[in-house]
Amino acid sequence: MILKRIQTPHIVSNLFYTTTHNAFYKDMYSDFGLKEALVHPELYEKLIKLEPKLKELGLKLVIYDAFRPLEVQKFMFETAPSYLKPYIAPPPEETSRRGFHPRGVAIDCYLTDMNGNELEFPTKPDAFYVGYEKDPNFQNYLKKCHRDYKGEDVSSEALKNKELLENLMLEIDLEPLPHEWWHFNLKEAWTYPLIRSLKNVTIE
Repeated sequence: MILKRIQTPHIVSNLFYTTTHNAFYKDMYSDFGLKEALVHPELYEKLIKLEPKLKELGLKLVIYDAFRPLEVQKFMFETAPSYLKPYIAPPPEETSRRGFHPRGVAIDCYLTDMNGNELEFPTKPDAFYVGYEKDPNFQNYLKKCHRDYKGEDVSSEALKNKELLENLMLEIDLEPLPHEWWHFNLKEAWTYPLIRSLKNVTIE
């Protein structure tokens, strides 16, 4: 299986799970050899089309999660602490209509200005913030991840940026996930083969 690395002046890789700044509070990817955003060639061709538009807007698209090997999905599910377990999907079967990251056909992303400053969105990317696991309001906070959420606790600026990101992705024919404003994938994503390990990948 061939996967493409993507790193342009306006589309950059910043994998959260190669750092401790994530819901696990530890690096979940590096031991598996995953250190950069990798995507299926079909997804790559679509994303590259955004470069001129992002340049015109003076923005960067930051991809913070992309291809996630099946063995990593299994590791994440099995090692998730109890408070995180409900939010981690079990490893998908080949025929299941889910599990888009292990197929290399999905990205999680957000927008920044050219200096790397995050634009305001309804939540932090991946809904993560330090101390989330002890916050009694976390469930209410998660409601703001949904694309159709327009509560008064979300600013007009955040809604505008969420819609901008979504419109950019719709323009290149990607499909949004209803309950995660940051997630986009190829249509009929479940029809692409699962990839068990980075060892099964040729990177271009």
